[in-house]
Amino acid sequence: MQNKVIFFENTFEAGSMNKPKTLHPTKLLHGFRRFVECSDWDERLLKHEKYVNWFSYGLIVASALFFLPVCISLLMR
Repeated sequence: MQNKVIFFENTFEAGSMNKPKTLHPTKLLHGFRRFVECSDWDERLLKHEKYVNWFSYGLIVASALFFLPVCISLLMR
């Protein structure tokens, strides 16, 4: 019985087997970290702060309306 050891850093694979490319978690995390450190996402977020605040208020109101019947039924017991 043969075992095959696969390392994420090894991009060369012997043989003629065509495997689809998969995204490895380490590459995704590295890309996300690079985006957070090198881009201006925080400045762009501050430009749209008014809309983000209204969206957050809408979520709060929607969740309150969603849980209101549950709270009323618990208080009526």
